[in-house]
Amino acid sequence: MSRERREEKVMSKAIREFTLEEVRKGDGQEGRPVYVVFEGTVYDLSDSPLWRNGTHMHMHLSGVDLTDQLAAAPHFAEVFASKRVKEVGVLAPEQRSRDMPDFMKPLLRYFPMLRRHPHPISVHYPIAYLTTALLFLLLYFAFGPNTGLNFEVFAFIMLVLGVLSATVAVGTGFLTLWINYRFKKPSLVRWKIRLAVTLMGAGVAAIILRASDLVRFPFFNWTYSLLVLLLALLVMGLGYLGGQMVFPTTVHRDKDAR
Repeated sequence: MSRERREEKVMSKAIREFTLEEVRKGDGQEGRPVYVVFEGTVYDLSDSPLWRNGTHMHMHLSGVDLTDQLAAAPHFAEVFASKRVKEVGVLAPEQRSRDMPDFMKPLLRYFPMLRRHPHPISVHYPIAYLTTALLFLLLYFAFGPNTGLNFEVFAFIMLVLGVLSATVAVGTGFLTLWINYRFKKPSLVRWKIRLAVTLMGAGVAAIILRASDLVRFPFFNWTYSLLVLLLALLVMGLGYLGGQMVFPTTVHRDKDAR
């Protein structure tokens, strides 16, 4: 629906104008209606069996603006043409989220994969490299330096590749956060940011220790080894949190994310 048409409906008093606070009350809990916002229009999904208790597919929550989330979903605006869906109003203009720059709109229209895919693709590399770095370091401790293969050098190479690829993964993560959520940070995203910053700091510290040859001293050698272990744990933790965002086992209503 065009903006002009929505404004005409408000002017004619045929449709109610909602604030975000009023939309939040339509969370589907305790008998309350199920409201969602898409492109400035407020829909009532209370009669839809796909939105029981105000949630859909353990991913989408009612009472919020789903414009950005549905833009990356397998279906689009046609779902609101169902007879079970009621158009009950529009979101007040001052309540609508800031739109993205004009140059991004045609780019995302022709390359919709940019909304979601760059980050999930890029995160696999640091996961593989940093866990492999820990594996090679464990092999080095198990067999020592007197083997035909220098596992410690292999571990360092994997570490460097892991930190470099993590830089790309963090960058695409912020891009995804901006495009899809306008930098609104639900709790899982806040934890991912904290872990990602910790990972980058620990990764740089580990590389400096190894490259400066400080690992010849026992204290720094153990510090380096613990950092490699920490990096493997951090990257697996980040992977778990990312999985919870895409395929959540439970639905969390985070007020800060709204």
